[in-house]
Amino acid sequence: MFVLDTNVSKLLKKYKLKLEFAPLHCPGLIVHGKNGKPDVIVVNSKLNDDQVENVILHEIGHAKNDGDVLGDYQTNDSARSCSEHGANVFWIHEKIKQYFALGNDLDSANWLSIANALGTTDYFQVQEEIHKYAL
Repeated sequence: MFVLDTNVSKLLKKYKLKLEFAPLHCPGLIVHGKNGKPDVIVVNSKLNDDQVENVILHEIGHAKNDGDVLGDYQTNDSARSCSEHGANVFWIHEKIKQYFALGNDLDSANWLSIANALGTTDYFQVQEEIHKYAL
């Protein structure tokens, strides 16, 4: 059973999101609430704990950034690309922040190893987030 990390729990509250699990055809999705109801992140119930956290962070990234994306996610490829990029940037940012909060130092931060551990090929974004800690 997945146990929510304190930071993830705070992010869900900050963005007024509910969390549910269900057997899905994809890792996860966000369902936007109507008539004042909260948005709901639905995560594939078959994922392991690490995958669940990554999906939740990605979907929180959608909640945070999608309001700034022009166009319809479902019908506009450019809007979908911008939306997915923003969600991935948020997820990678949070995981790099977590990496350094665990006591890892900049000298031991290997961007390729971290990217591979996260399961992303967005190497540039991982490098960008690590470099923020060098300043």
